[in-house]
Amino acid sequence: MNEALIRTISIKLDVDGHEDTLQETQKHFNAAASWIAAICWNEHIRNTNTAHHRVYGETRTRYGLGAQLAVCARAKAVEAVKTARTHEKQRNPDQKPLTCPQFGERGSIRYDARTYRLMSLDRVSLNTLHGRVICRLLPGKRQHDMLTDPTWKIGGADLIWRRGTYYLNVTQSKDPPELTETRDTLGIDLGIVNLATDSDGQSFTGAKVHEVRMRYHKRRSALQRVGTRSAKRRLKKLSGREKRFQKDVNHRIAKTLVQKAVVSRKALALEDLTGIRERTTVRRENRYERHSWAFYQLRMYIAYKAAWASIEVKFVDPAYTSQTCSACGHCAKSNRQSQSSFKCQQCSFCCNADYNAAINISRAEVKQPLVAPVRG
Repeated sequence: MNEALIRTISIKLDVDGHEDTLQETQKHFNAAASWIAAICWNEHIRNTNTAHHRVYGETRTRYGLGAQLAVCARAKAVEAVKTARTHEKQRNPDQKPLTCPQFGERGSIRYDARTYRLMSLDRVSLNTLHGRVICRLLPGKRQHDMLTDPTWKIGGADLIWRRGTYYLNVTQSKDPPELTETRDTLGIDLGIVNLATDSDGQSFTGAKVHEVRMRYHKRRSALQRVGTRSAKRRLKKLSGREKRFQKDVNHRIAKTLVQKAVVSRKALALEDLTGIRERTTVRRENRYERHSWAFYQLRMYIAYKAAWASIEVKFVDPAYTSQTCSACGHCAKSNRQSQSSFKCQQCSFCCNADYNAAINISRAEVKQPLVAPVRG
């Protein structure tokens, strides 16, 4: 593991009368980023230096951005285009093609070391269209302790506007610790009925997640059908609750699994489920649940928490892990009798199907090294 550990500190901001200036800067910055993204998308530019020479001068004259803000807008646009192009390659030919990334007027402003500066007394200097403005940071105790931790190096920041309030998302980085030497591996099977099951037999049920998701889904559908002003206000109030609930559940599962790996001195092995939604089909009534399955988010949480804890994470091919007997190795589709039941047709070994798959995952050969970002 040679990637730096990265964490983000979200700090509430008192803009102290500079809201109009910041809003105007947001508008011009994101308009510039959208224009740059369109140029790079249409001209198939993915190289940062090529993009810089192509758009830098016109970005400054067309949108009135300062030199470094123009560079930051280019960086934001090129990163979005690269991500979109990568996702485009992973899509099936019969799927709807991706479109060029665009940014709203209230999108974030990216700042680097030259465009913002943390000052004493919890103040921050931000570059805008009309020069520097000084705003006050309002960190809590935990955020303050993180900011002043000398073992972390402060990097760039994003200015975020969310529901009438500005936040400064400051990034910090440091070198990762050496990986703990391990002999054994803890396999983790991911699913919908059971969100995760490890090779020690511990399962994390998805029943509560299913209940909450269905409740929010039905509520949103009912309000959208009504379509009145009060219904729209209620929809706005409900926005994000389901998402935050799922994040909390995945954080808890990831924390438990990584802690178990630390105590038992085991590496972690997960299925590489990239593209599973395109490879499999489900009944119409199950589509919402399948498409809202947050397995990738859980994978990312496990990856970065494991990196912080010096635990190695391996990815394995998920093919036939649920159909192979962990006792004798016999592989057959008929071994998997139901979602929860596994019975080997050769040796009659019986156990929970997810547990059996987790054991197979713990023994499988590594498919690829960890490439996920280790963000916090």
